[in-house]
Amino acid sequence: MNKGIRKKVFIVLHLLGFLLLWWVVRDLEWEQFFALLGTMPLWKFFAGLMALCLVYALKSLRWNRLNRSFGIPTTWRSALVFYLSAGFLSVITPGRLGELAKIYFLKRKYGTDLPSATSSVILDRIWDVLVLSMAGGISLLGVLSPSENNTLILTLVALLFLLSLGMVLLPSLIFRPALYLTRRLPALHKSLHEILGLWKEGRSKHFLSSLVLTATAFLLLAALPLLFSVGSPAPIHFGHGIAAISVSNILSFLPVTVAGFGTRELVFTEVWKLQDYSREIALSISTAYFLITYLGSLFMGGVVYLLNARQLYRPAEIRAMAKE
Repeated sequence: MNKGIRKKVFIVLHLLGFLLLWWVVRDLEWEQFFALLGTMPLWKFFAGLMALCLVYALKSLRWNRLNRSFGIPTTWRSALVFYLSAGFLSVITPGRLGELAKIYFLKRKYGTDLPSATSSVILDRIWDVLVLSMAGGISLLGVLSPSENNTLILTLVALLFLLSLGMVLLPSLIFRPALYLTRRLPALHKSLHEILGLWKEGRSKHFLSSLVLTATAFLLLAALPLLFSVGSPAPIHFGHGIAAISVSNILSFLPVTVAGFGTRELVFTEVWKLQDYSREIALSISTAYFLITYLGSLFMGGVVYLLNARQLYRPAEIRAMAKE
């Protein structure tokens, strides 16, 4: 019964994303929308794919450095294979299986214990949240007009930034409660205590490099709206692109969307509406951005996953191990 309830809740939450998408496009001028898409030359999509390749390369380099600080002997190549494969699994399966997959890739190839692998993946994701919230807060200051509602939005983004920064620099925020809860499980308690020591030891050593790698990867993604808007009827300001990309990526962590459908389109239209961009312009650029990030991850990650399938877990195996 509990499993059935969870499944229904999961379906309802994801339907909300499509309801948001319907609400955004319900009165869209489709002819103008397709005309705007038609003005985007093919070379821009190839350039966008090249940018996405660089994003994966930078993020996998960051994760490789974090892994090695936890004593996990990955190479940049293996981290890139895991990252691309996890991205592929994220777009073909519900429930954010990609992040879970990275944990079991480490376990299968390197025999990494679950606490160490999980800590590495969590810290890697916290870095994304840190830079997204920082970029989102700064860009929204220049986009949103001062009002009571906007103050609440900026406050929430600022709190998200402070929380993620605190987790990077003060890992005890995570580990002290975990250590308290596992005090009667000696093996797990000892493992968590060792991981806490490694996290503390590497927090200053890897802070600057992780910040630079993450910020560079984000700016490459944020440049995609600028790329597609050049030569269009309404060129997009780079700061407005940063605001839309950062906020939509933060919302993509919520379990109410499949591949960002709904939340991405809502953010692009609502944020850019404040700068007098039409809904058709916002949706044409958000669609181009989706084609690059989603289909690019599907193709590149799929090829890498299939070529390395013998070294990696299948989705069903990952889910089975998660239940254990």
